[in-house]
Amino acid sequence: MNGRWAAANETPEGSRRRVGRHRRPGRRASTPASMVTPRHGRRTSRRADALRAIGGGLALVALAVVTGLPQGAAADPRPAPIAVTSHDGPERAEERKVCEKFGSTPVAGGRYEVQNSLWGASTSQCIVAFDGPSAGPTGASAAFRVEAKHRNDSGPASYPSIVYGCNYGNCTKGTPFPRPISDLGDLRSSWTVETPASGDYNVAYDIWLDPTARKDGRPTGLELMIWLKHTDRVQPIGDKVGTTTLDGVGYDVWLGKADLPTISYVRQQQTTEVKDLNITTFVADAQKRGQAKQGWYLTSIQAGFEPWIGGDGLETTSYSVTRNGQ
Repeated sequence: MNGRWAAANETPEGSRRRVGRHRRPGRRASTPASMVTPRHGRRTSRRADALRAIGGGLALVALAVVTGLPQGAAADPRPAPIAVTSHDGPERAEERKVCEKFGSTPVAGGRYEVQNSLWGASTSQCIVAFDGPSAGPTGASAAFRVEAKHRNDSGPASYPSIVYGCNYGNCTKGTPFPRPISDLGDLRSSWTVETPASGDYNVAYDIWLDPTARKDGRPTGLELMIWLKHTDRVQPIGDKVGTTTLDGVGYDVWLGKADLPTISYVRQQQTTEVKDLNITTFVADAQKRGQAKQGWYLTSIQAGFEPWIGGDGLETTSYSVTRNGQ
């Protein structure tokens, strides 16, 4: 993302807790590069062994120089790519682990930003972000998994998620947002997740609307959520006000308000995967209900999890957004 991330000792704007909703990120977290140990080949001559030992010693010295920054020296604020072994076996290149509360990292060439957004709990949380598989006409998708063991009884601990658009002064590469809702075009998203057998959480889009073409600060218009899945005791903010069918799928509609109005579309048949979800139809429905106003702008489309209990096992395996096929 472009723009400045808040310093570690700054208090994020609008950081007061709102039960059930998503919070803002802070600055990017830095991650040390991993060490790769070369495989040993077959036995060689003593001279070759000696040369290899000398080379190994020099490599250790070089590593100490690189990683041993003197006290007070500034570290690169961007997370360095690391090669690690994922939880299910195969090695993924360019993984980045972010544990800072409001840290984030770009993926898919900067088209998306994955954010930790640990706003509602004192328990620790990390995200491991990486490029997803090739998806649709853009060939780019984002992915991440959550590492956390939360224990909130009364509300979300966090909103680890992927951002496409502008969020608190930072815009993803090539984003078409902010854009008037009258000119959204054919706005589509595909999203696939994996969820654990235990814990409390929801799987939800978080779409932000503002009366102005806002790129910085918190949106002031409407928060529009699309819930794909949730555990039994996790419910949207506010009250259920009706039902609707969009693109052949039934949703319960909830309205509520914390620091700004929120409309939530809760899928009646829960799922862990959507293909070419038509975001424009949800914005249009919110307009018909008087929640989104003519002349407003869509500033970002985000997708993630709101864990209450647990968190381990929540994973986005692929997420992408297109406008008019781009």
